[in-house]
Amino acid sequence: MQLSGYDHSPGRHCGSVSLRNLSDFYGWGFDEPTCFGLASGLGFTFFELSMDPHRAFFGRPFALERSFVRRLGVDYTEREGENWETAWDAVTAHLEAGRPVLLFLDIYDLDYFGTDTHFAPHAVLAVGYDDTHVLLSDSEFPTLQSLSLDSLRSAWRCDPVVPMRNRYLVVTESEPTDFEFDGAVRDATRLMARSMLDPETRPDDRGPGRHGLPALQALAAELPAWTALPDPSWTTRFAYQNVERRGTGGGAFRGLQRDFFERVDHPFGSDVTDRMAAIADDWTAVGATLQEASEADDDGLQDGLDRAAAEITAIADREKALYEAIRSIE
Repeated sequence: MQLSGYDHSPGRHCGSVSLRNLSDFYGWGFDEPTCFGLASGLGFTFFELSMDPHRAFFGRPFALERSFVRRLGVDYTEREGENWETAWDAVTAHLEAGRPVLLFLDIYDLDYFGTDTHFAPHAVLAVGYDDTHVLLSDSEFPTLQSLSLDSLRSAWRCDPVVPMRNRYLVVTESEPTDFEFDGAVRDATRLMARSMLDPETRPDDRGPGRHGLPALQALAAELPAWTALPDPSWTTRFAYQNVERRGTGGGAFRGLQRDFFERVDHPFGSDVTDRMAAIADDWTAVGATLQEASEADDDGLQDGLDRAAAEITAIADREKALYEAIRSIE
C-alpha cells in the first residue's frame, strides 16, 4: 500500500524536509526553513566516536522533529527501544490509518545511498509498504525510494554515531491546538538562543556528547590536536561535510536559520537576521578551510586545523553575543 495524497519533494536537510513534507500532507502550510525555525532547529552537538572518523558534530539539536510537533501542539507518538516486530507492526498500523511515519535510520544500510560511511540519525518518512519492502520519502532523492525490510531492519538499529533502536515518530492528531504563528516564531527563537547559551534548557532534546556553545568551544579547543587521531585527514574531511554537506542546509545549519529569519516577520529586528547571515557565511568559510586541510600534506593539515580552530573560536564569540541579544529582546 501507498499513502494517498502524499507528495514527495526533496530539500536541504532530512529532518526539516520531512517536516515540510508532513506540513504539505496535513495542510499546515510551512516551507522548510519555517519548519526548521519553529523546531528551534539551530544548535550544536559535538561528540567522540569509537570508530572512524572518531569525532563528529551536528549544527542542530538531537530531537528537532519532536520540538516541531510540540511547538504546533499536535498529538504524536514517539517510540524507541521496541523490538523489530513490535515497532514494525506499529508503523504498518499507522500507515494503514493514513499516517506517514518518521523513521530515524543509519544511511550505511540504505541500499539506495550506496555509502560505506555510518551516519545517523537520518530522518525519512515511511509512506508505504508491502510484504518485502518499505517506501521511503528521503530528502536526498527526487523520487520515493524502495528499501527491503531486511535493510530497514539493519538501518533502524544503529550502534555507530548516535546509537538508536527502532526510533519512530508519528503525528496521531494533525490539527494544531492553541497555535499562534507569531508567538510560535518568537518562542521557538528564544528557546533556540537559550539552549545554545545553556544546554540544560532542553535536556530531553539532547543526544550524546556536549551541546550548545560549550560544545562549539570544545570543538575549537580540540581541533589542533586532531593530527594525533588515527586518520586525521578523514576526520577533518568528515568535519567539512558536517558543515557544508550531509544535509546541513549550508553553513552548519546556520543557513536554514538565516532563511527562517528572512521569511518570517520575527520580533528580533533586521540586525539579528543580518548577523545570522554573516555567521552562516563564516561557517561556510570554515568548511572550505577544513576541506582544504583534509587534502593537504601533514604540515598543511596542521596549519588548516589551527586556522579552523581560530575561525570557530571567533564564530563562537559572535554566536554568543547574538543569542544574548535575542534573549534580551522582549
